[in-house]
Amino acid sequence: MEERELRSAKMYFKHKVDIDKFKKDTFKKLDRNNHNQQTNMEEKRKNRYPKWMLASAASVMIIGTAFTFGGTYIVDAAETLINQLFGSKENLMQVYPDEPKEEYSYFERHLEIAEENLTEEEFNHYSQLFKEQFEIKSKLQKENREPNEEEAKRLHQIKELQQSYENKFALIEAQQLVSYPITKPTYIPEGYKQVNESFYLAEKDIGDDPTVELEYSKGEFGFSTSQQEINQTNDLEYLWRNFEKSESYSLNGFEFVYVNSEEMNKTGMRVTVPEKGYKITLIADKLSKEEMEKVLLSMIEK
Repeated sequence: MEERELRSAKMYFKHKVDIDKFKKDTFKKLDRNNHNQQTNMEEKRKNRYPKWMLASAASVMIIGTAFTFGGTYIVDAAETLINQLFGSKENLMQVYPDEPKEEYSYFERHLEIAEENLTEEEFNHYSQLFKEQFEIKSKLQKENREPNEEEAKRLHQIKELQQSYENKFALIEAQQLVSYPITKPTYIPEGYKQVNESFYLAEKDIGDDPTVELEYSKGEFGFSTSQQEINQTNDLEYLWRNFEKSESYSLNGFEFVYVNSEEMNKTGMRVTVPEKGYKITLIADKLSKEEMEKVLLSMIEK
């Protein structure tokens, strides 16, 4: 696909992250020592993603997915899936009348990517979750009301289940949109497990590459990595500036910046990879400088 076509596809992306809200919610996420830890995490999950069904409040943001790797549209198969799930694209548009037409094309491609990367059983369940979500939304629309407690609980369950499936192919979808090679750490500190992977585009960055984020946790502690194009302003800059101590140095031929804050009880590290055009920022609740170096080096030394 030509660069201008890719940029055009990204410009259609409505599911933008409100950067102020992102900063606020991410700060809440990182402040795990706060007694409102679980509440803050839940608010971050709810607020970070768009409310309407196609985004599914999930780990993956559906952006620019109306094209394939070769730049050729594949719509018929995906439209068949939409017809099977919702009766027709028109039915979907009726329930979500405010969404631009381009969003439905993105969703078509998203479903196709899901079908390509999930097992048959997984995809059947995943697609049925969208159907159930659509039916609840349709009922609420017809009755002109907000969801009751039971419906709200089920919608939340649906979103969590959708996220578990989308974690399986989020980076495959994201790789179609970014100019740099997406990378994951091969070294994970003992006891930590990956809990999320996502990609998103802040409103200020429309037309640029999305940012890819990975999250890991160990009980009440966690760390996240944020990978983006080297010239983009990192969305954690607001937090980065609050670290009291900073150290720049070279390691294995790469430029590193290490930061820490006794007041926030957090540490951070950033590495740039100029020849590949990206940088990675790591923010942690409780990781040593050496551990963070190991994580980042495992992402770039391949």
